Amino acid sequence: MTSIRTQPNGPYLVTGPISIEDVEGNLVTVEAGRTVKLCRCGHSAMKPYCDGTHRRVDFVSRPTFTPEPVERA
Repeated sequence: MTSIRTQPNGPYLVTGPISIEDVEGNLVTVEAGRTVKLCRCGHSAMKPYCDGTHRRVDFVSRPTFTPEPVERA
């Protein structure tokens, strides 16, 4: 099952199957059951992947996820 989880004060954990597309249209396929860590702090030298820099820069995340309001036409 595809899932996106957050680590407290850390990266997004994305578990496939899923395809991730970069700004140039290149696709990375994450196979079923495989997990990649995506940077959430904005400081990784390996963007979009996490390299652990969030620990060095003392990144603090929100404790819970609040969905954006849905705009209705």
